Amino acid sequence: MTEWQLWSLTMLVLALAVWLLMKGARQQTEQAIGGDPALAAPRRRRALTPRESLVEWLYDSLVAAGVSTTPKAITLWGGALVMLVMLALTLAGSRFGPLLIVAGLVLINALLRLRAGRLRVQARSQLAPFMESVMRDLGSGQSLELAFRHAARRVPAPLGDALQRILMRRDLGLELHEGLAREARLLKLFELQLLATAVQISQVHGGSLRDMLASFVTLLHQQERGRRELSAMTGETRVTAFVLGAMPLLMAGYMFFFNREFMQPMLESSGGQLALGVAAAMQVAGALALWRMLKSV
Repeated sequence: MTEWQLWSLTMLVLALAVWLLMKGARQQTEQAIGGDPALAAPRRRRALTPRESLVEWLYDSLVAAGVSTTPKAITLWGGALVMLVMLALTLAGSRFGPLLIVAGLVLINALLRLRAGRLRVQARSQLAPFMESVMRDLGSGQSLELAFRHAARRVPAPLGDALQRILMRRDLGLELHEGLAREARLLKLFELQLLATAVQISQVHGGSLRDMLASFVTLLHQQERGRRELSAMTGETRVTAFVLGAMPLLMAGYMFFFNREFMQPMLESSGGQLALGVAAAMQVAGALALWRMLKSV
C-alpha cells in the first residue's frame, strides 16, 4: 500500500468515525427524552441555532456569502468532493498534494469572506430605508409583525433575503427578536443585533417602538455619513498601501519575463530558492500588516 493510499484510507476512516460519533450522540439524546415526539420538538427547533455541526457551519458560511443551497446538497457535494480528492491523490500522488489542498481551502474561504463582506456593506446601507418603511407602517396603526412583513417584501437582496429567512423562522415558531439576533450573528451585522434588542425591549417591557426605531435610523444615517468621510480621508493611505504591496510583485514579474538570466541563479540554487521563499513570506506578512493597519483606522 502506497503512502497516498494509506493517507486516503485514514481520511475515510476518520470521516466514518465522526459520522458514527454524531449519530450515536443523536440516538443517545433521543433515548434520553424517551422517544416522545412532543419532547423531540425542541430538538428540531434547536436546529435553527447556527453552527451546531460541520454541515450547518458550512451552510451558514455559504448563506452569509449569498450562495443559495441546502444542508442536504452540502452533504452530497462535500462527500463527492472528498472522494474525488482522495481518488486523485491515490492515482497521481504528489508531495505537494496536501499543500495544494490546504491552499485551495484557504482561497475558497477568503473568497467567501470577501463576498460576505461586500454583501454586509450592501445590507447595512439598506437597513435605514427598511426601518423607515417599518416606522411608516407602525404609524398607520399596524402591528410590529405585520409592518415587518410588509416592509420586508419591498427590500431587495441581500437584506431582503435575510429578512425572508427571519420571517421563515418566525413562521416555524421562533420569536421575531430571536430571528433577528440569529441573522445578526450569521451576517456579522451588529445593527441587526441592536434592532433585535429594541424589538425585545418593546415586546417584553413595553414602550414606544417607533421612537426607538427613529433614534436607530438617525444613528444609521450618522454612521453612514461618518463612514464616507473616513473613506475620503484615508484614500491616500489606501493607495499608498496598494502601491507598496504591488511594487515588489511587479518588479519580480518584469525581471522574470524580460531579464530571466538575471534571476536564473536564484531559481536554480538552493540558497536562491530559500531567499525567494523568505521574500515571498515577508511580502505576505507585509500585505497582512498593511491590511490590518487599514482595518484599524
